[in-house]
This record gives sequence, C-alpha cells and structure tokens, in this order.
Amino acid sequence: MRYGLRNAKKAKRVVKGTPRPHPEVVSVKGGTVVIRDCVDGTDWLNYKLNGEPEDDNPGSHFKADATVKRSDGAWRVSRLYMHESGSC
Repeated sequence: MRYGLRNAKKAKRVVKGTPRPHPEVVSVKGGTVVIRDCVDGTDWLNYKLNGEPEDDNPGSHFKADATVKRSDGAWRVSRLYMHESGSC
C-alpha cells in the first residue's frame, strides 16, 4: 500500500472510486491467514491532480494476495501484493 501511495504522489496522481473486494481465505495456520482476491477495480481510476482522468483506460479486475497475522490481540496485514490490471 505504501509503495502504491508513494508512486501516486511521485506521479502527481490521485485514485478515485471504490474498489470492490471479494476476498477468500486460502489457508489458515496458527495466527496466520492467507487471503486471495480478484478485486473489481472498474470504478477505481487514476486522475491527474487537476481532476482530469489520467488516461482513457477503464478500470479492470486485478488479483490481490495478502497475509494477515495476529499480533497483540489484533489482526494486521503483514503482506499485500496487488497484481497488474487484468490479472484475473
């Protein structure tokens, strides 16, 4: 997430809209859960700082993999990888 936010700031871009996740648990082992998703990002688009669309590419679906760990009584995302647009 931090990587994506840093890149957006560097590219002078903002993301608007709402991604629609549908996560599924792949495995559970102790205090670690692996989650996979095919996120619907069709309404989650990049814009220039002046509010104009960055390009005319529509949003798409993309694969997302996450690992969530139990730490200090709370579940925390320890790893998140969002694959390229159109990956699922």
